Parts: sequence; C-alpha cells; structure tokens
Amino acid sequence: MAEGKHNNELDDRDSDTDDRGDDLDRSERFVETEKNPELFKSKSLNNKKPFYNGSILDNRMAEIRKSIYHIRLHWDEYETFMASLRQLLLENGTIDFKDETTRAHAERVLSSKRDWMTAETIQMTDVSFEAVKLYTSKEGHSRIYDMSNNIFRHEDSVVSVEMIRSVVFLVELINIDLFNYCLKCPERTNFEGIVYRGICVSDEDLSAFKALREEPISRRNIAVPLGLFSSSSSIKVSKKFIKHQLKQAKTRDAVVKPLIIKVHVIGLKPEYIQHYTKRFPSTVLTTICAVDIHKLSRHPSEKEVLLRGPFMLVLDMYEEKHTEFDQPCDVIEVVMLNANRDHISTSFLGDQDTLARDMFAAMVTVTRSEFAIEYCQNRT
Repeated sequence: MAEGKHNNELDDRDSDTDDRGDDLDRSERFVETEKNPELFKSKSLNNKKPFYNGSILDNRMAEIRKSIYHIRLHWDEYETFMASLRQLLLENGTIDFKDETTRAHAERVLSSKRDWMTAETIQMTDVSFEAVKLYTSKEGHSRIYDMSNNIFRHEDSVVSVEMIRSVVFLVELINIDLFNYCLKCPERTNFEGIVYRGICVSDEDLSAFKALREEPISRRNIAVPLGLFSSSSSIKVSKKFIKHQLKQAKTRDAVVKPLIIKVHVIGLKPEYIQHYTKRFPSTVLTTICAVDIHKLSRHPSEKEVLLRGPFMLVLDMYEEKHTEFDQPCDVIEVVMLNANRDHISTSFLGDQDTLARDMFAAMVTVTRSEFAIEYCQNRT
C-alpha cells in the first residue's frame, strides 16, 4: 500500500475547527467518563482501574479470536452472520434510527455485502464506506458502543458465542471499510502524527494511571482489544469536549479530573515490512490501526482519526495548566503503531500463524522501544 505521512499536531491557534459544526452531546466519542468508559485494558493496572480488566476478559478475548477466524474462514456464511448482527444491533430487527441519514447508512450496511478489495479490484468497483459512516453518527456510535460494552464489560452478563461473533462481524465490516478506504485513497494510508483523546476520571483512576507510569517500561502497556478508539488530530476538539463533560459532572456533584491522552502514531520501518512480506508473501500488512476518517465523518470539523485496536506504550505523564479548565490537567503521552496483521489473508497461514504473529510482535516492540529512547533523549 502507498505511504503517506501526516503530521497533524495542532495547537489552538492552528485548529480550524468550526465550533458551530460540533455537537457537544457527541463528547463521549472523544472523552471517556464514568458513564461511558473506553475499552482500556492493561495487565499492569490489575484491579486498580475499572477500564477493561477482570477475570472474565481473557476468556472472552479467546472467544473473540475464535470468532475472527471462524468468520474469515466461513465468509460464505455472510448472510447468516448478517442476520444475527441485525437482531443484535436493531430493536426487533427493524432499523429504528431516528436520523434519516443514519437509517440509510444502516440499511446499506445491513443489506449489502462487503469484502476485502485489492489494488486491482478497487478501481473497478463502486465501493462505499457506510460501516464507518454509521459508526461516526451519534445514534450509530451509541448503538455500536452498547453492543461492545455488553460483550466486554459486564462480567455477570451471559454472553453467547453468537453474540460475540456478531460484534466481531460488525467490527470486521468496519475493518473492511477502513482497508478499502485506504486502498481507494492512498493518501489516507500510513497515517503518522499526534492525536488526542480526553478522559474525565476520578482521583482513584488518575492514581492508577500514575502508578502505571512508574512501572518498568516493559509493563507500561495499555490495549484496546478489538476496540474502536476515536481521537482527534486537533487538541482543541478534545479540550472542548472535556470542558463540556466537566460542566456536566459539576451539575451531578461528581468530582472528576481532566486527563488528555496524547498519542504518537508511528509506522514500521520499510525494511521490517519488506522482511515480513518476504517471509510471508501471501499475507497483507495493513495500516488500519490509525486512519484519518474526517472526510467520511458526519462531523468533519472534529478531525477524527479512528484508532483500531491500538496497543499503546506509556511514555510519560505530567501536569499542565490549561485556561479552558478551572483545575490542572494531567497529560499522558503514549506511542502506538499504525500497522497490524488484521487482514483476511492472515487467516490462511495455518501452522505459520504463530511464527508470523511472533515476528510482527517483535517488530512492533523494537519500533516502539526505539521511539521511546528517542523521546526520552529529547526530553532531557
């Protein structure tokens, strides 16, 4: 896939976000709250933090991996997967979104067949990206989040293999859209730059992040397994939504603290990619872990960069003062790779899959570690 780097770190002066085009009720897309926590999971946090952890999570992740392979190996059962998704996503199986455009996108997603394109077929095919557009809508995001939440967060809920498979299938449809979008628009491939997300957290949760910062670097990992993680290339967007959430918390007499996640998105070295593809020529490495989707979004002024299942390494955490807030704001800096193996070709590696996974993990570890060293050198 073609390479195209984007350096999108913006300060308040550079951002051209149109405040009139932003819906503050959508703040949960860029700000995590007690009501709407994101899919964080870190073994280092143990039981300190109510993000994604708990005794049942590992078992569910094992079922998720099984579902991914099952779906990709049985793509001929597409209609069966879609029927199950329709029942889970929609009330009584009927498209019930209030917004007309959202309904149209949902109908398109649930009635058409999506598939992974190639550089040759993408030019001859009329592809559309309604799965991503549905996710960027207010109602669509809320519904998709609720589905995922029921699978991941509620330890006491009964989660069937079919429910897990339906959520995995939905994410697969979004994966396909992201991959095909990058193929259709090469300038969206290989996103690199800095993006932001806000969190409104309790003192206890903030302490958990600070404790994670003090761990050895090999244990400073935060993962969002199979998750869709909305971020913005404009820090102004994250600040504005944090401010909105702080005001809402105040009306509830809730005490929360602002925290900005500053994500450095980097890519694999070309020589690493060449080595991997030479060893496993039948597989495709993608860069759909980070895709600038603002042109697909219903709210382009939010400058959204969708992070797909990011695996982050914590670099540092410190306190800053922002005039937008009436209290100090902590900033946690992390680094992640835009690349992953999340492509249908991976499912056909057979007994070579473990070796391929280990090789890719080693490339990611080395790349992130080299960035961390340079980051620390520049801060001294």
